[in-house]
Amino acid sequence: MNHIKKYNISYALWFTLLLIISSCFKEDESVTLPPPGDAQIFRISQGEDYHRQQYFDLNTTDTLGSEYSSWDLCFQSNPTGWHIWLNGGNFALIANMNTQDFDAVHDTTGASWHWDEASWNPDSTAIGDWRDVRLVYVLDRGFSKPAAERYKKIIFQSEDESKYEIQFSNLDGSEQNIVYVPKNSLNSYAYFTFNDGGSILNIEPAKQQWDMLFTRYRYIFYDEEPPLPYLVTGVLINPEISVAVDSSMTFSEIDYQIAITLTYSNTRDVIGWKWKHFDLSTSAYTVHQNVNYIIRDMEGVYWKLHFIDFYNEEGDKGYPQFEFQRL
Repeated sequence: MNHIKKYNISYALWFTLLLIISSCFKEDESVTLPPPGDAQIFRISQGEDYHRQQYFDLNTTDTLGSEYSSWDLCFQSNPTGWHIWLNGGNFALIANMNTQDFDAVHDTTGASWHWDEASWNPDSTAIGDWRDVRLVYVLDRGFSKPAAERYKKIIFQSEDESKYEIQFSNLDGSEQNIVYVPKNSLNSYAYFTFNDGGSILNIEPAKQQWDMLFTRYRYIFYDEEPPLPYLVTGVLINPEISVAVDSSMTFSEIDYQIAITLTYSNTRDVIGWKWKHFDLSTSAYTVHQNVNYIIRDMEGVYWKLHFIDFYNEEGDKGYPQFEFQRL
């Protein structure tokens, strides 16, 4: 009997202790989401020959533009980054010449040319992992460049938390230079051109100030034999955001509750160029208005977007128009 009393007393003390502890916790606060924003329509001006590349921010509708052909190399800009990309929009190619002797390379003999994937997958760059063995590369800047400026030989010498070091010259060894490309953690990428002896280009907004890049880039049709590189005009996304694609619902049907259930990708060409197609019978582009892109930005805010036109009011192509809305 005494054993039972002790058990009851202990149970009562334990229950009282639980009540005291639980009273110390703050009650959960319900979170009320802001109402969806108004749907907006916006047009990007790339020009009929698509010579402009335009960055676009969904929250502010700010744009920043430059010539898509202005840069040659693109460097990861975060402190631990080391990947380097080519300007596919220029049809640039690169070849690893399998030698460390800079002076031994003076033409393109034996060059095996490579390109980056349109996805910008860091594991699929044409340059690859250059860090352990400093080999000589030959860069073909693209057929639009003057013959005397088209080819450069390069050694990617080093990288650290703050910069890259590259050595380059013309194939004949003239105009040799060493340039340091600084990293800036506020940006996703650093851009470089070989024009005028080599310089850094300030063409990209801070990574928190853009979501989409309307530009010309290279896409590879691997179903062709051999694979067919082709210039396309489309959208690359900020590598810090992600996008889901849906064509089963109408634009008006998609809301926040639906958006949070979708599968997202941060592949850079997830929006890409296939939201339009060229109709040979009419010699005109048609936009697939039923394809919706749901975007989760760097702040975790969801947006929906679909394209509605590729022409301006004068009927000129190269002016993509889209409708978008914050969810």
